[in-house]
Amino acid sequence: MVATDVPRPAMPRYGTMGNGEGQWLVSQGPRGNIVINPDDACGLTLQHASFACCGATPEGGMNQLCVRGTLVATLCSDCCLPYELHLSADHVRAVRL
Repeated sequence: MVATDVPRPAMPRYGTMGNGEGQWLVSQGPRGNIVINPDDACGLTLQHASFACCGATPEGGMNQLCVRGTLVATLCSDCCLPYELHLSADHVRAVRL
């Protein structure tokens, strides 16, 4: 988490959060990434993830491979962290089907 002047949800499941110094906190992930529920993604494979007790942590950066073998996202799925998938804005584009 990093401090911000604008209050907004720090984690999708937990709403706004602050630190002991009266500052609002937001996710420390790279800005511009697209954050989705991991269950909404298909075709990704976990690779070299840093594991905690119940799932993957974002430690070490991108840990999701696309079907072509390129790292494109970071899975965060441990029980003590937000359950989310950060799609890299440098590697993923939204398309209308």
